[in-house]
Amino acid sequence: MSVLPTLPDRAQRLTAAQFHRLAEVPPEAEWFANLDNPRTRRAYQADLRDFMDFTTISRPEDFFFLPDPRPPRKRPS
Repeated sequence: MSVLPTLPDRAQRLTAAQFHRLAEVPPEAEWFANLDNPRTRRAYQADLRDFMDFTTISRPEDFFFLPDPRPPRKRPS
């Protein structure tokens, strides 16, 4: 007996092209799509917009390039 879920027929499976297009889905869209409650989804989206405004992040990609807030360390001479 398998513990892995199986699909009942081949028609529901993704083609290779469809599978590769999944990489084009933005992570934030995937994350929000996994929230079942529409009120929770709206609240998280509003909180994220507020955070992005506060940090002056304009695009989701900018989350990966936040500057280091610490002052640069001086190297000993």
